[in-house]
Order: sequence, then structure tokens, then C-alpha cells
Amino acid sequence: MIMKRSILIVCVGAILFCLSSTQTLRAQIGNMGYNPNSVRGDDKVRWIFGQPIYEADVMYRTTVWRLVNLKEKQNQPFYSSNNNIISCILKGVREGSLTPYDYNFDAVTTGTVSTIDTAKFINDVFVRDDPNYGKVPLNENDIFILQIREDLIFDRRRSRMYWDIQSVTMFFYNDQGQLDPMGTFKYKDLYKFLKDLYDKSQYEDRYDQNGLLIAQGGTYEAVQAKWVNPQNPRRHMSMADAFELRMFSSRIRKISNPEDKAIKEIVLEEYQGATSEEQLRQQLLLSQKIEYDLMEYEHNLWEF
Repeated sequence: MIMKRSILIVCVGAILFCLSSTQTLRAQIGNMGYNPNSVRGDDKVRWIFGQPIYEADVMYRTTVWRLVNLKEKQNQPFYSSNNNIISCILKGVREGSLTPYDYNFDAVTTGTVSTIDTAKFINDVFVRDDPNYGKVPLNENDIFILQIREDLIFDRRRSRMYWDIQSVTMFFYNDQGQLDPMGTFKYKDLYKFLKDLYDKSQYEDRYDQNGLLIAQGGTYEAVQAKWVNPQNPRRHMSMADAFELRMFSSRIRKISNPEDKAIKEIVLEEYQGATSEEQLRQQLLLSQKIEYDLMEYEHNLWEF
């Protein structure tokens, strides 16, 4: 009985492999066989991530939106003194290496969103309203919330799950305690900028905005866009690689669903009469449940 069952599994596996191989060949015809916004589809970084994930090989996909609080202990390596990811992003915008986009949950990956001019972003977007002085520039330390939009994909060619980040959005808390979006960046562009900045800064002198020397090239202080290792600061890595290694802590804000509702909206509808503290608690519990459900789904793929 065991022998027959093993033979059946092997035969079914062989049939599925042949079918997937045929469809994969078709999917690779043309330039749109895979997601152009994925870092896995970029020739410049393909040696890191391997071949792109072709649409015909995608057995399962869902989209997840996460909030990353950079002040959490696990995320502090992204937000260290004189070397935080917010200052790196602003550096990229000022230099023209990063393009900020108007905030939208999905538009950045569909190409329907408009870009924000660099001067407008610095002078109009990266500001807050002060009752006494009007618009004043935000301090980089005022921004410590990032939203990551990513796809969870099961690639049947490699028989494994992939987290494929699509965009990163900066948020800050306004005077009413609400999150306001600052701007969205394509993760593909952000990864390349952070990686290049990290690599180049290890050999170049570091200067401040006034042109004064901060650190000489080759020293620890000169390295920019580094994820600071809290256990051994000398053994750092680029923030770009730390994102791919998922060294951050986050809370799920939204997952693809038929009603296109965020977790907060779902909880507010279900717990209308509850206190604000209880609603926040239920939001956290639902976020954790979704996280565990996704882990369980991946685990069960190999169990049945």
C-alpha cells in the first residue's frame, strides 16, 4: 500500500512538473512575463535574487501592507544616530536618485500615480503646520513610521514562498495623532540607492550638508545606509540587504480582501461599542492572527 502511494505521488509530481514547465516557457516570451516592479526582475540585482518570478509560475499571491515603527527595539538598527533610513531617503531625493510619488495604496505599482517634484517634496510635503510659524520643516526624527507594501508569492517553479516588496511609504503623526503619508517610493529604486550608497561610502570621505568633513573613507563612521548590528557594530550590512533578510519588526495593517478594508476598519465595524483601548487591542490581535495564518498556510503546503 505504501509502495503504491509513493508511486502515485511521484507520477502526479512528474505530471505537474511537465505542465508547469510548458506554461513557464510560454510565460517567458516577451518582456512582461514577470512583475517589472520586482527587484527579482532587474538585471542589475538578479545575481542577488536569482531569476524573476514569472506570472505563469505564481500558484498563490496575496498583498500585505505592514507598518514598521522604527523606534521599536528590533528596528533601531535602521534608525541609529546619524545613520537612519529617513535621512538616507531624503539624501536620495535631494540628489535626484529617488523619485517620491503621491501616496496611494496601489497606484505606485500600476503606474497611474503622479510623481512629486523634489523642491515641492522638500518645501511643501516634508513640512508640518505650526500655529505660530505656519509651515516649518519636519525634523528627520519626527518621521519614524514606514509602510511596506509587499506580495506574498508561492513560486511553483522553485516550490517556495517569497516576500516581494513593492513600495515603501513614509508616515508621520500629525497634531491629531493621525498618520499622514509623506510620500511613496518604489522599493526597486530604494533598494538600488541604499545598496549603492552603502557600497560607495565604505571607501569615500563623508561630508555634511555644509561641506565639512565628518569622517574619512574606510572608517566605521563614514559608512552610510548601514544596518547597525547591535551585538557587533563592526559587522554591519546595508539596509537594503537587511530588508530582504527581513530584519525588521512590523504589524500588518491590511491584507488583500474582497471588501478592500484595512484591519482598523474591520475592527471598528465589529466592535463599535467597545472602548478605544479594546479596539486597539483587537486590531493587534487580528494583525497577529493574520500573520500566524500566513505562516500556517506556508507550513501546510508541505504537509498535505
